[in-house]
Amino acid sequence: MSQVVDDSLEAGREAARKRAWRDAYELLRSSDDGERLTGDDLQQLAESAWWTGHLDEAVAARERAYAAFVQAGDTERAAMLAGALAMDNFGRGAASVGAGWLARAERLLGSDTETAGHGHVALVRGLGAKDMGELDVAEAEFSRAHEIGARFGDRSLEAMALVFRGMVLVARGEVTEGLALLDEATAAAVG
Repeated sequence: MSQVVDDSLEAGREAARKRAWRDAYELLRSSDDGERLTGDDLQQLAESAWWTGHLDEAVAARERAYAAFVQAGDTERAAMLAGALAMDNFGRGAASVGAGWLARAERLLGSDTETAGHGHVALVRGLGAKDMGELDVAEAEFSRAHEIGARFGDRSLEAMALVFRGMVLVARGEVTEGLALLDEATAAAVG
């Protein structure tokens, strides 16, 4: 039985590397006995659950991955997951829970040397400002997130920051500039 679980786990990891989300979700989920999955595995389970529409499971797996990274002393990855959990909860309308996760991310990152995690936190701050109608603050945070993403080679962060900055520009009436950023983000996503 152990060999079957190990084979499923490795197959799930490979499917996640290939972004074969449905296979990754099924294989990682079947390998999850509550102890076997590492923080990386849980993060991939969360990602695959999200992409296959299992949103509650995605959030639960992210919370477990967060705890695993905290326990391992990997504050950077824990902070990035806390930022993702903030976005998840803001998106669900659970603003106070989202704010709590954002505070955790900020606390974990502290004021240490800037990392990609700081860009993810800036992205979440930008989304909060956008939702509050503070478009200048939102644009500044999205610009910061984009710059940090570019500096650290985090293409997903760069693309998301472009999308949200483009949305802010469109909302402010700067339609041509905003649509240009959305086009750029689309090109980055499909390239």
